[in-house]
Amino acid sequence: MKILALVLLIASLSFAEDIKVFAIVKGKVLKLHVKEGQRVKRGQLLMEIDPSLYLAQKKSLEGKKKEIEARLWKVERDYNRLKELFERDLLAETRLENQKISYDTLKAQIQQVEGEIERIDTLISYTKITAPISGRVKKLLIHEGSYVNGTFIPQVVILLSR
Repeated sequence: MKILALVLLIASLSFAEDIKVFAIVKGKVLKLHVKEGQRVKRGQLLMEIDPSLYLAQKKSLEGKKKEIEARLWKVERDYNRLKELFERDLLAETRLENQKISYDTLKAQIQQVEGEIERIDTLISYTKITAPISGRVKKLLIHEGSYVNGTFIPQVVILLSR
């Protein structure tokens, strides 16, 4: 009997807790899909933040990647030509090594840009905030048209309760 009471007490405490929903990106709140007091299901869309800033960064990074890829194509082509000359003893090894370093550097730059694109894609996905649990919207701390700046410190935007 005491064990059952303890389980019920723990269960009731966990059902009474408030869950904070955070925005970890910055931008204008485009749309709130819930109202205070509304019941929500886990995974339900709560709000949308304008992804324009992140989409512009992604476009810029994609352009940078194309530029590096074009330079890489030329450096690779020149490397293959120099390799032929080196194999015929018509070129110093240092010249070939320098070209190989240029090639490897550009490959590394492409990897860095691809990593940044992945990071931006993740941030874009964070502009759609969904309910982490099923519960009730206890308090909306923002409204449509307001701005969130969750990049410095995650910003609480909604309180849910079980």
